[in-house]
Amino acid sequence: MLRETVVASAVLAAAITLSAGLAGQLTFGLSVGAGLLLGSGNGYLFLALLKNGTPFVAGTMFRLISMTGLVLTASLVFRLSMWPAVLGLAAAQLVMVAASVRQGMRA
Repeated sequence: MLRETVVASAVLAAAITLSAGLAGQLTFGLSVGAGLLLGSGNGYLFLALLKNGTPFVAGTMFRLISMTGLVLTASLVFRLSMWPAVLGLAAAQLVMVAASVRQGMRA
């Protein structure tokens, strides 16, 4: 499921970046794509934290704060709006839900 999430998010990031570039909004597309790629690693980070024995709530807060912090820092460094990248993070979570549902339907 995690591999499917990363692959689907990468394909979606490439499609959005290409579409936005063709529409003259390359920066927007790159920001959404970066958010998608960052968000697709959320499942791997979740598993790593659980394997280390991190409590669920603490791990969730850590992931939320760290990913949002990365997006905010990158937005400040590159002087971009952070909202397209946050949109990409949210889209990656939806991709993960879709992959989970797909896996659940197969079981």
